[in-house]
Amino acid sequence: MRILLEGLPGVGKTAVATRLADLLVECRVDVSGFVRRELRERGQRVGFEIETFDGSRATLAHVNFDGPPRMGRYGVDIEAFERVAFPHWRTCRGAASSC
Repeated sequence: MRILLEGLPGVGKTAVATRLADLLVECRVDVSGFVRRELRERGQRVGFEIETFDGSRATLAHVNFDGPPRMGRYGVDIEAFERVAFPHWRTCRGAASSC
């Protein structure tokens, strides 16, 4: 099973994903995947962090990162995505069990 959540900013997609992952783990279901969280400093968004359901994390994009690539005002760390999130994405794409 694969689940993708989409919606407007601030509606609770990350909260739903992390709660669902917690409930599945409690039921002894293998869970793999990641969420993206905002990084804020003094109330301003300065970037994004990626966190896997097993606790690995990395800064994915930040206003202080050089580019390319850039996504708007954020420099993107492709290596961080490949190191932290991509292995989980690949597991989900090829898995017969829940992701």
